[in-house]
Amino acid sequence: MNVGVIGAAGRMGREVCKTVLAADDMQLVFAVDINPGAAEGYQIQTDLPAALQTKPDAVVDFTHAAAAEKSAVQCLRAGAIPIIGTSGLSQQSLEQIAQVCDQTGLAALYIPNFAIGAVLMMQFAKQAAEFFPNVEVIEMHHDKKKDAPSGTAIRTAELIEAARKNPPNPSPTELLKHEGAAGAVVGQTHVHSVRLPGLVAHQIVIFGGQGELLTIRHDSMDRSSFMNGVLLALRRCRGKKGLLVGLEQVM
Repeated sequence: MNVGVIGAAGRMGREVCKTVLAADDMQLVFAVDINPGAAEGYQIQTDLPAALQTKPDAVVDFTHAAAAEKSAVQCLRAGAIPIIGTSGLSQQSLEQIAQVCDQTGLAALYIPNFAIGAVLMMQFAKQAAEFFPNVEVIEMHHDKKKDAPSGTAIRTAELIEAARKNPPNPSPTELLKHEGAAGAVVGQTHVHSVRLPGLVAHQIVIFGGQGELLTIRHDSMDRSSFMNGVLLALRRCRGKKGLLVGLEQVM
């Protein structure tokens, strides 16, 4: 399988390149970033349209939401499946990508979190939401993360919203002494974002019930935790069609 990587100079991009180079069934055909240079085993170039002439089967993108839509469309037009690990894409961007998928007959994968444990955490939260309507999410990431809430937290809240049998009925806070103290509201779920050096990617989902709490937690201690999910997405993306959201779509 021929694989390209966009955002190859970033921390996640470098990890993906390293992982693809080590895989027996894959070949790294290009690495693209706004910052060119040399790395162990590959050269980083800046021209995505020129790089796509190498005919990759799939392209992994860990860049920024502002660029991901355009890159995904270019990949699809070139016959490659985009696997988007960049969070924060708008609904309009996702709809545009889905439209080009329909036009080309190819798939695009939009994956908020590649960690297998994080995907299971979201699925467990979806199951619990049927029985516990009251829930809050705390997501914690490194201080270089550009967006908040995280794509994983938003996806978790969306899955909870879809699975709820009854709306939440928490007691309203009568006095918010500081704006934002209760967190952002995604659907009907409060989400709290923490950004600190020393963190990688962590999320806690807390369900409250009559006389009990259910806590579901996932911690990524290192960026290598995402690589099994990247390999899974690459190996299972071919033969799919349309926009697929979440790694669970290929698990």
